[in-house]
Amino acid sequence: MSRLSDARKVEDSIPEFEAFIEKIDYKVEDLDRLNIIHVTGTKGKGSTCAFASSIMQQVNSPRKLKVGLFTSPHLIEACERIQINGKPISKELFTKYFYETYNKLQSPTPPLRKVSALSPDMPMYFYFLNLMAIHTFLSEGVDVAIMEVGIGGQYDSTNAVRKPVVCGIASLGIDHQALLGSTIESVAWHKAGIIKDNVPAFTVPQEDAAIEVIRSRAAERNAPLTVTEPLQIGKYQLGIPGDHQRINAALAEALCREWIRVKMPNVDAAKVDSWVTEGIRLASWPGRSQTFITPRHQNLTWHVDGAHTIESMTACAKWFAGERATWSGQSVLLFNAAHERSFYDLLQTLKKHAGEGEFIEAIFCPNITNRADSQSFVVQNDEKLTQQHESARIWTELSGNPATKVFPNINAAVEYVENKYGSSIDAETHVLATGSLHLVGGVLDAAKGSI
Repeated sequence: MSRLSDARKVEDSIPEFEAFIEKIDYKVEDLDRLNIIHVTGTKGKGSTCAFASSIMQQVNSPRKLKVGLFTSPHLIEACERIQINGKPISKELFTKYFYETYNKLQSPTPPLRKVSALSPDMPMYFYFLNLMAIHTFLSEGVDVAIMEVGIGGQYDSTNAVRKPVVCGIASLGIDHQALLGSTIESVAWHKAGIIKDNVPAFTVPQEDAAIEVIRSRAAERNAPLTVTEPLQIGKYQLGIPGDHQRINAALAEALCREWIRVKMPNVDAAKVDSWVTEGIRLASWPGRSQTFITPRHQNLTWHVDGAHTIESMTACAKWFAGERATWSGQSVLLFNAAHERSFYDLLQTLKKHAGEGEFIEAIFCPNITNRADSQSFVVQNDEKLTQQHESARIWTELSGNPATKVFPNINAAVEYVENKYGSSIDAETHVLATGSLHLVGGVLDAAKGSI
């Protein structure tokens, strides 16, 4: 797949994606048939989409809806990115729609409409999967598609949709600075780019500077904007654990209620209440605030969370602190952050908010696994494990604990943890794996075998 070159204009991203939509025999207007709920944000957009998908799956008037979800990244297999009714599409269906999309893109007819001389002949990886999701959802006849933005919003390929039913902006923070800028105002401008003319938009409490930009962009589009407050404690049972999920669940509730109001205006209010309550209770989102015990090591509990920004790491650490308060075993840390992230800031945030009690050992490894189909093109090759050793040094400096280990891949790190702590009869061991969704996916595969 091609990559965006520095010489190309970012403003051409959407027109180029529209050309690819046409190339696979659709019109951009066909996206409107998907009745899209479009969601962006820095922290919590994936969880918001998971809550929304679960709520929409409860809708039953006069029949159950077929609910599509396009999300990223995947944890173990690419099928996870394209879901119908809460489950990744099968490998057989993935293969079918992959080749149908690929073959249409490779066909000499119709010719690809080039936006500029620098426009690529084939889409980038994310663009391709987005095209494939569109093809899948239209072919499978979904009633609603929940589309999670990849990066930003304004120039993200998911923003080719012109008439979503409703738009949502989850919590904002500084991330992907090379693309979105280094200020919260710049980030907010990009994220608010998904707001469309006269389409209701919802967001959550944000920094003053961010909400001002969002309000301004909504006003430009004549789009009504509502700020949703976090759910009151105890209002609903949250299927995805963590106090911070009250923010994401509230946003999902608002988005789904608005969708139902627009598309099903005569439905009984009591039914809507029951759908929301049950959807929030049944929601799940692997790799986020997830706890599991592997059958082969009953005294070894894994706590995994793909936190990779300061804001999400704060939430992760507080979640783990709450977990810690419920048991008396020992804690071990397994950590890695993507190369462009500040691992010092992430580790400092984790140390600050993880609660009482120390990690008896900290383990570091790159986001590499033994799976042949899990190659990541965003992981830098670092044979000397420079970042891992630097992370270990920083952790010792922050924690005062020199007990650290560095491994060349996730499988080796998991094997070490299981061999050292899995057979212990003296104490239960709880392992927190965090810093990257790629790390969490590798841990789920190596330690659990599935999401």
